[in-house]
Amino acid sequence: MSKDLWKVGVKWREKRPEGTIRHSQIITTYGPGALVDFVDDAAIVAGLSWWAKGEQITEDRLLAMLSKEPDFRNVKLHAPPASGRELESPDRKWIKAFRFPEWFICQNEHCWEDGGLAPRKDGAKPRRLLRINQLDGTGHKCKGGKGKASKVQPVRFTRACPAGHLDDIAWIDLAHLRRKEADPCRRPILWIDEAAASGDLDDVRLSCTGCGATIRMSYATRRMVEDHPPLGYCDGRRPWLGTDEKVECKAPMRFLLRSASHAYFSVPASVIHIPDRDAAMREKVTSVHDTIKGADDADDVRFFRKKVEAVRVALEGMSDDAVFAEILRRREGQTVARKKIKQAELEVLLAGDESQNNERFALKNVPLPKHRKGILSRIGKVVLLPRLTEVRALCGFTRFEQRTTDIDGELDIGAEVARLDEPVTWLPAVENPGEGFFFSLDESALLAWLRDKPGVEARDRLIKAGFKAWQEQRDDRKKAKDDFANVRYVLLHSLAHLLITAVSLECGYSASSIRERIYAGAGGSGILLYTASPGAEGSLGGLVEVGRHLERYLAQALDLGRLCSNDPVCAAHLPDHEVGGGDRYLEGASCHGCLLISEPSCERMNLYLDRTLVVGTVESSDAAFFEGV
Repeated sequence: MSKDLWKVGVKWREKRPEGTIRHSQIITTYGPGALVDFVDDAAIVAGLSWWAKGEQITEDRLLAMLSKEPDFRNVKLHAPPASGRELESPDRKWIKAFRFPEWFICQNEHCWEDGGLAPRKDGAKPRRLLRINQLDGTGHKCKGGKGKASKVQPVRFTRACPAGHLDDIAWIDLAHLRRKEADPCRRPILWIDEAAASGDLDDVRLSCTGCGATIRMSYATRRMVEDHPPLGYCDGRRPWLGTDEKVECKAPMRFLLRSASHAYFSVPASVIHIPDRDAAMREKVTSVHDTIKGADDADDVRFFRKKVEAVRVALEGMSDDAVFAEILRRREGQTVARKKIKQAELEVLLAGDESQNNERFALKNVPLPKHRKGILSRIGKVVLLPRLTEVRALCGFTRFEQRTTDIDGELDIGAEVARLDEPVTWLPAVENPGEGFFFSLDESALLAWLRDKPGVEARDRLIKAGFKAWQEQRDDRKKAKDDFANVRYVLLHSLAHLLITAVSLECGYSASSIRERIYAGAGGSGILLYTASPGAEGSLGGLVEVGRHLERYLAQALDLGRLCSNDPVCAAHLPDHEVGGGDRYLEGASCHGCLLISEPSCERMNLYLDRTLVVGTVESSDAAFFEGV
């Protein structure tokens, strides 16, 4: 296969593009397999073989995590291509897209009458539904192939499966699905009749004038009809790869609106670039390994420090036990143990070692009073990050249901995520500089809250019951894990949302430009709020200033949580714990008036939220972590 497929069919000098896309949007919204609307057409973004590559990005921690997946063992990271506005530039690079869907609706509202059919008694204005090979050039000549061609628009309905496979609806089969005559339609002529302006699928009819068959489009949205999906079973078609090669799937196909929010869920993986203290230690041990490799214990390492000046200088700042553990690892031929993504980040943030600062990462500790009172009595550590870099890569995508990393930031995608290419040799990634602040909750205060607050255990049971109900109504119920369904995570997540709303009023960033990173694993509990926005807005310094006055902003956040504009209804809400009892299985007291924020800012799509765990509300105060401060 050619290495420059992105050049195939490119019309270099004909017209300017209809729009532009930022690199960060490519990772989240417009990656391979995404459906894109243009002015008079629609397309699907092509797979990575059809992309020009940008500069290579190096991030060892992210690559090490991705290497767990068999398809990503030798993968590299590249930025998406960057193009200037000069159309004649020979260095101009592109991302290809293919036309999809291949069915179109005539835009002439008189198409029915122009085709020689009697006006409808109900006043409806059906329009022809045509495949691309039935078009007259780029339009439809409604008068039997005569006259001027009317404009056509891509049909807004298609079908897909949760694994991301996509295909046109088999329109002829669907139109005749309920036809009971034994003889098939010999000359299908399809029409779409949108009887009402609302767009409700009950008011959209698909009909055939070849045999008189008709069906409402709402019928296509049913999962099963007499044990069969009305849209058929998936045959593994992947039109974004630009080939007719299919994979085995056989999942029931679902009805999909091209512009629906669940038509494309990117599966990203991200890390905060941090100095690898263990790597630095291994490098220093390597420099004197020939001298110290015969050490039998930590006391021998201490002896070498005392007697050999080069060893003392190289190993300064490292413990004898850590150095001997590294010697022993090499002696026994063991591989370097990889720490989980968020575990490694949390260790660096809690250690607060300012000597590890570099051009991509810098931290500064905020001294806290020894005897803390009020809100600060619940805080363990505050760290300012005047400089940080987030590296985010696109690893795949799904439709209908999102797949994300686990509570430690690790990715496990398996076969349930659509591939970006065949085979995958590189992944699109972005490197976003920014700034922010981190704070941890005091572990002793957390343990006391879990132990002494009477409502915490009851709330925990409700959250877990809601998760089980949510899991039962999912197609991949066996894949969903309850990592996030616990009160510790929900507390941290809800507090982060309140704080984002509070600080966005003064810090210089919009709320959608601030991103959260929740640490709730075995290593500790903390929140990192940072901005990783492209351009100058990502380095204003406003979040660092917030971190210096964290107590004041936490007080504002807690005030926002105590009373919601939708109280008492919001405060009384509990996670739905029965399938069919509702559709908010993973949220307690939360709504758009208090906790819900811009989804790009949230790492869990505005799920696992409950302000009752943060602060007392008009309904309850027996589970609030910050009650009484």
